[in-house]
Amino acid sequence: MRIIDIDKLIEIDNHIYYIKLYKGSLMLMNNMGQIIRKEIKFSIEYKPVGDPVILAEIIETDNLKIDHIMPNIIKRIEKLDKEGVLASATKGV
Repeated sequence: MRIIDIDKLIEIDNHIYYIKLYKGSLMLMNNMGQIIRKEIKFSIEYKPVGDPVILAEIIETDNLKIDHIMPNIIKRIEKLDKEGVLASATKGV
């Protein structure tokens, strides 16, 4: 299983200013070359010192074995944050 992209990002309103909540669509490619789309929710907690803490959850995994790609998903979210893609996510409820 490979990660292709995370798109359709929406920032969810949150009352804690240093934690940003997002939801989006995760595009995966399985070993047979099929594209699979799954909904993902994740949060980024910005700390005054050190790297941000990223927590991610895939909604409705449908018995897919995705535990081994979760570190890659978190790295992709870090990359999107550093590139400024998350800052331009649409505001949602």
